[in-house]
Amino acid sequence: MKRLIYIILTALSFCVAASAQHNFRTGYFLDGYTYNHKLNPALASDRGYFAIPVLGYTTLGVETNMSLAKFLYPDGKGNLDLFLSPNVSANDFLKGIQTNNPINANLDLSVFSLGFHAGKSFNTLDLSFKADARSNLPGSLFSWAKQAGNVLDMSDFGVNADARVEFSYGYSRKIGEKLRIGAKLKFVAALAKASYAADHLILTMNEDKWRLTSQGSGYFYAPGVSIQTDDLRHINGIDILSDNEKIIEAALNARNFGAALDLGFTYDIFNWLTVSASVTDLGGVRWSGLSKLGSDAYSVEYSGFDNIGNEDQDVEATLSDLGDELIEMIQPKVMSTDNTLIEMLSMTAHAGLELRLPFYKRLSAGLLGTYRYDGPYSWWEARASLNWALFRWLSFSGSYAQSTYGESYGGAINFHPNVLNIFVGIDSFKPALNVTDQYIPIDSFNTNLAIGVNIAFGKYHGRFPRKAKKSK
Repeated sequence: MKRLIYIILTALSFCVAASAQHNFRTGYFLDGYTYNHKLNPALASDRGYFAIPVLGYTTLGVETNMSLAKFLYPDGKGNLDLFLSPNVSANDFLKGIQTNNPINANLDLSVFSLGFHAGKSFNTLDLSFKADARSNLPGSLFSWAKQAGNVLDMSDFGVNADARVEFSYGYSRKIGEKLRIGAKLKFVAALAKASYAADHLILTMNEDKWRLTSQGSGYFYAPGVSIQTDDLRHINGIDILSDNEKIIEAALNARNFGAALDLGFTYDIFNWLTVSASVTDLGGVRWSGLSKLGSDAYSVEYSGFDNIGNEDQDVEATLSDLGDELIEMIQPKVMSTDNTLIEMLSMTAHAGLELRLPFYKRLSAGLLGTYRYDGPYSWWEARASLNWALFRWLSFSGSYAQSTYGESYGGAINFHPNVLNIFVGIDSFKPALNVTDQYIPIDSFNTNLAIGVNIAFGKYHGRFPRKAKKSK
């Protein structure tokens, strides 16, 4: 059983380390923010910009509905009890556990990015590295562990991670005085993928026997990495090329490509009220050369408990044999190699509403709704923000959100004079409000940090142009 726990923790660690492309949403209404076109291709930067390579735009985040506070409880004596302690009631623990407990992580790193105005249009060119990872732990795992139940259903357990390079061209244009539309075409070169989902994994226990039924499937691909198997095709290791040139050659010879489209618009209902909406990542990727992973439909009973307590029986050895047998049943196999898969990207929809004070338009309130369509890893968010363009070159935003992952508080600052644009922000700084002595967040793990340094150029196209001087 220790090996089973080790496999689950390893999968989750890989998921967080690989890092879901969730763009910086507190920046949607931030004045002068250079990269709001990633959320809505109709949005345009105040000026043209050129990203300092690698430093131009980076977002990194982790989102989950779980927290350390749900697993550790004060005992009234200055110590903390683990949720499995008899001092922690099952009701107190399980009321904080959801049916599904996702863990998502994201990374978006801009390698090259350029934006420029041309007449009434705004154009962008962007080359980015993106990684997307997510997993789901069913709540039944925790209720079974706490209550020592007779049935453990892990059928909703899954892990999915991929990495890709994305090149895009975006175009937005103002039509009339109120409407602006935009589109972005993306070309995708997929780099790596690892996924596994337990289609059916149920463990039933009673006094004299255990019964397990299991079945699952997934895929694996990474240039320069090959899977090692035993005689039964069970995965027992990986082989990584040590020659960097061969790894690069394997990546360049990959045949995993795709395309996607972003669409969006903004419309000024009044000069103090704007509505906007967008959908991003309408498209997919064709993978080839995938190793298909799976575990055969399997059902087994184990009844080695009849003589528990007898001096002749080695209880530790019996339990160890059972654990090894369970692992063998759920351990993935390489079912076949050189497989092809057409996979849709995870589409995201945004809808925004911004209200500017009629008597002071530098201050506005915004509401942004987001829904990400991603099968069992789908999520939603409603985020309200207060935005202040203190000067034409300095702006702030603060936000509050409710989502699939609970509540969060965000903030951002953008320094954007004539020749420079520097921004830093976070969609949730709640984890920093309550930490252990080792700086581990207690109440929440949710965060999404965004930073960027860009060179600005060209004429100002923002909301606050300087007033023309009256001629004498």
